Amino acid sequence: MSQDRSRAPRLLGWIGWAGADAIGRLALLTGSTVILSRMLEPRDFGVSALVLTIVAVASVCVGAPFEEALAQRRALRRSHLGAALAVAFLVALGLFLLSIAGGFWLGRAYGEPEMRVLLPVAMLSIFFSGHSDIATALARRLHRFNDVAIATLGGHAIGIALSLAIAFAGGGIWALIAQRLLVVVARAILLQWRLGFLILPRWSIEHLGHIGRFARISFFDRLADNLTYLAFNNVVGALYGVTVLGYVNMAMRLIEPIRGAIVATSHNLAFSYFAGASSDPRRLRDRVEPVVANAAFVIAPLFVGMAAVTPILLPIVAGPGWDGAIDIAIFLAVGAAILLPARLVYTALSASARPEFSLIGSLSGFGATLLLLVVASPLGPVSVGLSRLVGDTFQSALAIGLPARNLAWPRRERFRALLPAWGLSGAMGAIVVGVGFALDGVNRPLALVISVTTGVVCYAVLLAVFARPAFRNLLAIVRPSARIAPSVES
Repeated sequence: MSQDRSRAPRLLGWIGWAGADAIGRLALLTGSTVILSRMLEPRDFGVSALVLTIVAVASVCVGAPFEEALAQRRALRRSHLGAALAVAFLVALGLFLLSIAGGFWLGRAYGEPEMRVLLPVAMLSIFFSGHSDIATALARRLHRFNDVAIATLGGHAIGIALSLAIAFAGGGIWALIAQRLLVVVARAILLQWRLGFLILPRWSIEHLGHIGRFARISFFDRLADNLTYLAFNNVVGALYGVTVLGYVNMAMRLIEPIRGAIVATSHNLAFSYFAGASSDPRRLRDRVEPVVANAAFVIAPLFVGMAAVTPILLPIVAGPGWDGAIDIAIFLAVGAAILLPARLVYTALSASARPEFSLIGSLSGFGATLLLLVVASPLGPVSVGLSRLVGDTFQSALAIGLPARNLAWPRRERFRALLPAWGLSGAMGAIVVGVGFALDGVNRPLALVISVTTGVVCYAVLLAVFARPAFRNLLAIVRPSARIAPSVES
């Protein structure tokens, strides 16, 4: 018990840095979107989305599989890190060479000759993303979450500043490509410097064998997740053209920075916490249940609130001409509210060396998303957002419906842990939507401030009335002096 209490200040410190990282990244990415959306056309965002989703899938093949495998291994040696980095560099080299030919094919397929050069240049980032993933695994092992947050935020600050300089110099679409490349390079360098531990490639079949099984399953899990974006963008481009794909990219630029930050932060922190009880299903359940329930009370209202204010917020961020992105962004936000709290169930299973369940969830979401995107195409571009919502909901339902023996946590109790947050967030969102309609014609920034304030106040009141334990837990985070033991309302 004393050990848990001694860890509390450190955990709050990690959460504080993670929050600063998430807020900082959101501010930087939103600021860059405000500027770039007024300098570039939807077509530029559509073309860059096609290129960058291919790069995102390639980056998964390089270092992502090793991050989870190295982070969960009980005995980690320098040779494991070196062997993983050696494979990462070899895979990166092969993918870069393929991207040279792939750029020509992509440019011909979409009638965009620029892609012939855009893809190989963007693909250079995978050499650094592989190193960064392996360094992140080491940081997680050492509980250096602050260093991860600092490197990530610093990388975004440097990369975005340089990409905006390219835009103001007349670089056009190259600013969008450079943003990802420069952010990845800067993050890798900063994280390596913060850790003070030089990771060098060193070939070792023996040490690769130690992490092989977990790395393979983790690879397919992350690959399925990223293939959703790749296939999704290509199907959208084929059905509706690159202009609608530009709207999708704008909607994702509004929602995905927050979603990505929460997924990475919650997974990394929870993984470390859950791993300590991974050998005992009941003890693991005792850790997972309050984390999932309390995380839902924070995550769900954030994204439901974003969905409610998107009709006001997106025109402020993107400027005129982007109305086609509003409905898509709303569906993306609601999907995140449903899925992200439930994803922690997959994190718990991965922490107990069962990553295959996360893979099954990713594959099911991937299939549901693409199936509905095609089937609902007669509805027009609204099917784009609707398909993502269905895919996210499917993954969440699977996390709730997994066999109870894997967590010693019955399905009904899992659903009951999530339902209050979803219900109260939905009620808050409905009130904010109503306020938004009432404010139609009011100055948009003022309407946004009023809507957000209304949402915060309404949600606090709803928590105080219907979920007092969760309300006290949130107050304990805001006011450390009032810190109490976590509890969950049944």
